[in-house]
Amino acid sequence: MNFCTAFIALTVAIHSSLVSVASAEPPKVAGFAAPGTAGEVYWQKFYDSVVELGEGRLDATLMVLGEAGPEETQFAGLRRNRLQMGGISTGTLGLALPELAVLRAPYLFESIEEASYVLDEYLLDSLSQRFAEKNLVLLSWMMDGWMDLYATFRIGLTTDVRGRKMRVSADDSALLFMAALGADVIQIPLSDVIPGMQTGLVEGGEQSIQIFALAGLDSVARNFALTHHSYSTAGVVANKDWWDGLSEQDQSVYRRSVPGAGWYRRVVQDRNAQYLERAGDVGLKVLRLSGEQHASWQSIGLDIHSELIMKIGGDAAALYDEIMTAKKAFAERDQ
Repeated sequence: MNFCTAFIALTVAIHSSLVSVASAEPPKVAGFAAPGTAGEVYWQKFYDSVVELGEGRLDATLMVLGEAGPEETQFAGLRRNRLQMGGISTGTLGLALPELAVLRAPYLFESIEEASYVLDEYLLDSLSQRFAEKNLVLLSWMMDGWMDLYATFRIGLTTDVRGRKMRVSADDSALLFMAALGADVIQIPLSDVIPGMQTGLVEGGEQSIQIFALAGLDSVARNFALTHHSYSTAGVVANKDWWDGLSEQDQSVYRRSVPGAGWYRRVVQDRNAQYLERAGDVGLKVLRLSGEQHASWQSIGLDIHSELIMKIGGDAAALYDEIMTAKKAFAERDQ
């Protein structure tokens, strides 16, 4: 072996060694759960599986209780490979893929079973390439559940929120829906909602049961209407540069360690049901809409779909068509 050949071989060996060391570094996994919640259970299950399937060779550094900052900061860190994995809401993922806002369209889904089918059987694969173009790997979905309405006043009819000061996130779907209902839209951080309701700045808003309970909103909002007007979910994603640097064996361990979307949905649904059963203990009045009331809310929600798609632009129309195709397939499954 001459000097040149030996030098090249040594360089390759050093490079391979560095890649191996880099790959062995435990990935930092970000999230925004809270102690004892379904989200923490989810990520602990992931961690335990990584250790077991990796036979002690692989590990993960969990930062799933918000240690990496607000979700927008987490997502920025994930895209820069400062964080390697995370559970990021579709609202925040929309900073890179705006068309994902279509998933929050009011009354897009008629049941959790339908939403699960569309997300798992169709969109997980079809959206993977779009995520890859943004240097992300889409591994699974994490259900947050239905978005409902809370307020200091009773909500049943669509006219009940007309002229009321309702807090929503900076989401086109939520903004258009509330505007169509005639509400006075207020945009403030979730952390400011309780003092805002105490001072009268805010009279209500939309939130999933899980976050409503976690944030302690039931201490100021005594009315909770199960409008089920929007489906909230998050994507379990990985930085593609980090992922591509792993061996196929290690990729398999991390992918297999991600808890099943169906399992997590059942955990969230069970906890939500338990919370609603105890709602009266904290003085919360839960309203379950009648069929006629639901139809009234649904009609207003469906009417803004075209406007929402136009406002989002880009690939929103194509994604919406994909969802409609998947919904049709779901409806025809048992026929």
